[in-house]
Amino acid sequence: MLARGEMADRVRAFDWSATPLGAIETWSPSLRFAVDMVLTTRLPMALRWGPELVLIYNDAYAPALAERHPEYLGVLFKNTSADFQASTRALYADLLSGASRGFVFEKLPYRLMRTDRQETAWFTVSYSPVPDATAPHGVGGVLISAVEITETVKATQELRGVEERYELAREAAGVVGAWEWDVKANKVYADARYAELHGVVPELAAAGLPVEAFKPAIHPDDADRISAVATASLRAGGDFSEEYRLVQKDGSIRWIYTRGRAYLAADGKPARNTGVIIDITERKQVEAALAAARVDIDLAAQAAGMGRWDHNPSKGLRYWDPRARAIFGIPPNAPPSTSLFERAVHPSDLPAVRAAVAAAVDPDGSGLMNLEYRIVRQNGAVRWVEVFGRAFFEGEVCVRFVGVVSDVTERREAIDRLLRQEETLRLAVDAADVGTWDHNLETGEVRLSDRCYAMFGMSPGEPADLTAMLPLTHPADVQHVQEAIERALSPELRADYAVEFRVIGRDDHVERWLSAKGKVFFGDNGKPLRFVGAAVNITDRKRAELHLRLLVNEMNHRVKNSLATIQAIAAQTFTDTYSLPQAKEAFADRLVALAEAHDLLTRENWDGADLHAVAERLAALHGGAERFELSGPAVRLSPKTALSLSMALHELATNALKYGALHAPSGRVRIAWEVADGQGAERLRLTWTERDGPPVTPPAQRGFGTRLIERGLAAELSGSATIDFRPEGVVCRIEALLEA
Repeated sequence: MLARGEMADRVRAFDWSATPLGAIETWSPSLRFAVDMVLTTRLPMALRWGPELVLIYNDAYAPALAERHPEYLGVLFKNTSADFQASTRALYADLLSGASRGFVFEKLPYRLMRTDRQETAWFTVSYSPVPDATAPHGVGGVLISAVEITETVKATQELRGVEERYELAREAAGVVGAWEWDVKANKVYADARYAELHGVVPELAAAGLPVEAFKPAIHPDDADRISAVATASLRAGGDFSEEYRLVQKDGSIRWIYTRGRAYLAADGKPARNTGVIIDITERKQVEAALAAARVDIDLAAQAAGMGRWDHNPSKGLRYWDPRARAIFGIPPNAPPSTSLFERAVHPSDLPAVRAAVAAAVDPDGSGLMNLEYRIVRQNGAVRWVEVFGRAFFEGEVCVRFVGVVSDVTERREAIDRLLRQEETLRLAVDAADVGTWDHNLETGEVRLSDRCYAMFGMSPGEPADLTAMLPLTHPADVQHVQEAIERALSPELRADYAVEFRVIGRDDHVERWLSAKGKVFFGDNGKPLRFVGAAVNITDRKRAELHLRLLVNEMNHRVKNSLATIQAIAAQTFTDTYSLPQAKEAFADRLVALAEAHDLLTRENWDGADLHAVAERLAALHGGAERFELSGPAVRLSPKTALSLSMALHELATNALKYGALHAPSGRVRIAWEVADGQGAERLRLTWTERDGPPVTPPAQRGFGTRLIERGLAAELSGSATIDFRPEGVVCRIEALLEA
């Protein structure tokens, strides 16, 4: 054997005596020749010999066996995979029997092991019979040869991909035709679509026609311009583009955009001209429609009082039409700018406007803007405007931001008035506790508002009828309610329904007073059809009337007590202790204190008063809240306690203004209190402390104010009061029974 290489060595070393072929020394000349040929060639080749089709292959064929190499050397056909046997058994049988002179298969893919990885390769594979005179049919085996055509297949696939991408690119670009003009030969070679648009037979255009054959289709108004462009491009060479119209055979017009390049010969003369065309008829139609729409929009904007604006954020350009300038109060000759615009926006609305603009020109946003805000014209007038805008982008850059603006001041004012009216009505309805009903007298259906359901103590939405609701009326009011309904339903009377009555809630069993007013609508035949109306919860009013009667009686009693108190104050004030002017001033001050206490109780309907409110009122009357420090829990005082304590605190504050802490600007008063458990009842403990005032000197004798505090409180409130005239400030401690 002349062969060299791995497989040649393996074939020589292989124990062939263990196979049907026997030892190499016993091989027939045909077999030895075939093996030498397989092992010597560099082409992938293999040999299957004998009826058992024993496999012998060379180094170039080994990669095709992948992981089965080198174990497949000497393998019998019957020991290969079942799929392989099924697909090739008939082929080998025809070759060994002499029935076939060979087979060729093209572009067969194989998974090959190249270096350290598998990859797909394509082959043209042939199966040829090998003559052997010693074989039964004169065919000793089958020679398998493979010619790799991977590069050819890949090149073909790449070419097909390029062609497909080219077609896709043409479609994406809207290209509908292409041409090439051999200037020297005056031959224009064009594809079918180019020829059809120019009214030329496609077969003739493909074979080449003079340029004059294509000119008649050019619209007469465009012919001279296109001829001049063609002449200029041929003279100078280079790229050119133009738009023109073509007149079709049926008389219709098509718009064409052409783009191409002119090439010059070595001598500088025109050589050839090539390019493509795009049908832009639809675009032109859209442009024409857009132009017409723009005119309509301008007219509509003028009619609607709208102004237009156009902004290029990427270049900082801004445009306002005259109407927009008039709305913003910007002079016609003022150069548009962002700063000029922002100066016109109301300062309180400027952050919202900036945020809305930023969101609209954000590539990740919606690109839309709709906002109402205020502007301030140069004359100081404040107006409301509404803007609608839209942003357009190229990539991630906003290249245009356009919109309209209108003055909506009157509308905003009308809306504000309506909102105020609605809010007033809502508050009135809530305050009046109004419910409505609608009774269909033909069907018996009763529709109630939620508030009306609540008035009758029923769950909203449940079915309601008159027979179920009438029994909820208070027994004492049933008769006059029925009489009012009968008068309203009477075709002769047709009286308005107006009645006040009590109801007992069905579910909550709460008694409520209702004031109901309604009206019945009658048909042409006099038959009542609908009964509608509204009911107001007047329970609080009825309770207030009752309370008022009680309050009048209580007031009579209080007036008598107040007169007695005034009499006592007068008796204690107008004594020899004070001069008449001093007595008059003290008497007036004490009457004011008494009046303040009465005012506080009156606001509380004489149910009592809050100690915080008493102390805050005192502070407001004697130097202001900054001069007083109040500390203590919420305490509810009875009317009697509130009056007495108010009078005592007034005396302390009056003395502090004249002689104590409140006499000096730096002086302060602290009023602190707490509630302590007493023997069977709660007691109030209050401490009045003055500080930072002038030094205090104890009085030589106790005045009426001191006696009022120390003795009057003890008598009125079942408590005690002591006043300590300390040098650093007066301290008064009061203890009283809360329920006095």
